[in-house]
Amino acid sequence: MATHLIGDLHGHYRDFVRLLQESNLADDSLQWTGGTDTLWLMGDFFDRGASGVKCVELCMSLQKQAAAVGGSVNSLLGNHELMILAAHKFRDAMTPSGISVTDLWLRWGGIESDLADLTDEQAAWIAELPAMVLTEDSLLVHADAMLYVDHGITIDAVNKSFAALIQNDDLDAWMPVLSAFGEHMAFLSLSITGGKRARQLLALYGGKQLVHGHTPIPFARQMEPTEVTEAWRYADDVCLNVDGGMYMGSPGFVHTL
Repeated sequence: MATHLIGDLHGHYRDFVRLLQESNLADDSLQWTGGTDTLWLMGDFFDRGASGVKCVELCMSLQKQAAAVGGSVNSLLGNHELMILAAHKFRDAMTPSGISVTDLWLRWGGIESDLADLTDEQAAWIAELPAMVLTEDSLLVHADAMLYVDHGITIDAVNKSFAALIQNDDLDAWMPVLSAFGEHMAFLSLSITGGKRARQLLALYGGKQLVHGHTPIPFARQMEPTEVTEAWRYADDVCLNVDGGMYMGSPGFVHTL
């Protein structure tokens, strides 16, 4: 039994299918073939690519199939999930910047067809995704950011805080979290600061390595996207970035813990 990770899809449904099939986690009919293995998506199904809803739909289908044979398929809550939930929930409500929530979401890379096609069932599924998970001594979070400490000092507290936010009908409560979720590369530093931050999170929440997506490896390492075919370990081996940057042109990869 193994645990596999796939980074940010950003609507790249065909790449998602290809990675599943190449890794023998799904067959040509998109039926789960991973047996009792576990698959974690790292969040950010949406935006920048046209098929975010299809990616969610496939993940939900595989989740049911895997559970039936003792396997597991799940996803973390990414900032782009929180963004589309805000657009789905608040629609034309005005933000402090004077534009509607939907228009703000579009500025963040939102795809109009995703918002139009997102069902209440899919939105409810997204609303239940955890923000943080500990598995096999690996702390899984979507973002290489420090916002999690604002939501609690245990994994359970963090996840309950995000769940409560999603149920909150006050847009003013959402805006600071959406803003904080935009931080990148908190653990990457020329000094010891970045690694120290990652170790602080591990000391707080548990785990021996911190695994994240959110910041594309080609951007963080200034590499050609086509050259990124595996996860990047950094910060004295404390951090593992699994966002290959598929929307930038990387073929993506499946990382096995």
